[in-house]
Amino acid sequence: MPPHERWRELQGETPRVSVNNHARCSSDIQARRLLPLREVTSQISPRNEDELTRLNPLLLLVLLLLAACSDAPPWTGFVEMRDGIEVISNPGDPLLGEAQGFVSELWAVQGSTWENPSFVHAASGLVTVVDPQANRVHLVSTSGETRVSLGRSGGGPGEFLRLLDAFRDGDRLVVIDGGKGSIEYLDIDGNYLSSLHLEGQAWGGFPLEGGTLLVKGEFLSDPSAETYGDWVRVREGSEPSAFTSQPLDPLPEEQGVQCSDLFSWPGGAARLRFTTPQVQVLDGTGDLMMESRIDLPVEAVSETERDLALADLRRRLSGSGYPPEFQQQNVIVMEERWRVKCRFGPLRFDPSGRLAAFLEQNPDEFGSGNATLHFLSQGGVYLAKADFPAAWKDFTLDNGVVYALTRDPTTDLITLRAYRLNFPNSLFADAAEVREAARQRTTGDQ
Repeated sequence: MPPHERWRELQGETPRVSVNNHARCSSDIQARRLLPLREVTSQISPRNEDELTRLNPLLLLVLLLLAACSDAPPWTGFVEMRDGIEVISNPGDPLLGEAQGFVSELWAVQGSTWENPSFVHAASGLVTVVDPQANRVHLVSTSGETRVSLGRSGGGPGEFLRLLDAFRDGDRLVVIDGGKGSIEYLDIDGNYLSSLHLEGQAWGGFPLEGGTLLVKGEFLSDPSAETYGDWVRVREGSEPSAFTSQPLDPLPEEQGVQCSDLFSWPGGAARLRFTTPQVQVLDGTGDLMMESRIDLPVEAVSETERDLALADLRRRLSGSGYPPEFQQQNVIVMEERWRVKCRFGPLRFDPSGRLAAFLEQNPDEFGSGNATLHFLSQGGVYLAKADFPAAWKDFTLDNGVVYALTRDPTTDLITLRAYRLNFPNSLFADAAEVREAARQRTTGDQ
């Protein structure tokens, strides 16, 4: 056992296992995605196996070395077990590296009736653009054709008092209406089906399996009961039930700031820490199943950034009409919160499988900035990242396509853009390979 791992063992820390089987491959070779030997030789040479034996021995050696490098992708992360839960710790450099060459823009559309879209979802060949300011939901085809806008302001069936979010759940459209305190069910043409009223205030949510929704907000079972918590499982015909999960352990570098949220994930949900990428995969009851971390640092807010943000907050509050005591308390709270940047999130999973992504962007209060998308395998391996030339309000993934609401820095207008992901299939095999190799080494050393 290496001395540094022996030292950790003596300190009571689980030994970490790294995977880096590529020392023999040059960094120049490692930077490329290389094909297995059988694919390389089939492209440059023989029509039959006998011709392979007549290749120049030096050329054959080079091909073998390339194949050896491709069979062992460069990855310096490790896997460890903590309280029976597998934790994948990824390096700050992704397996594939920069993914610009594997991302291509398909189309862009800006609806004539859109006011200020804030959320986007995609499922079953349809993109749902949620426009809370207009109290409307805009439907767009996956080829970029605007279809129809549903809803209007009002308290009647199919009308919304305060639209918060809307998304597909099977053949229905689920609308969360904060003004009514209800979940509205519509058909895909916008016709009213039913309502589910909640005791409390819903803020957002997403579908679980089997028609159950996971809804965020403040809820009460009755006026004298304790709150369910921030998240509840909701289903027509049954009482809401609490979705509980263990809180994230604070990090010293977060300076007391904690920001995270839950997002859809196969079989349950996933929680993303916003200060530094930490993804916890939870089952349908909130139990922790797996954890993935990426070695990207917590970023502190500079004094200049904080002073400018607080000055802007004071200007906005002064014209709000709120009492001075409320304004001052709000400033004090944000002054404490704006110590580090909550720059990661949201997290999205592609229902077609294998791939998840989360957004990195300088928060709006500190000037915003261009979007960067980080990609994960379903097994928690950090695959790639891609930079985009604009700020994003939201994004989603579906069937290998990214749908993003981008914001023009000059006009502040929102555009829906679609990007095709063209990752090589070998990338997912490589991710599974390095994780399995790390798992086996962990098991062997323990």
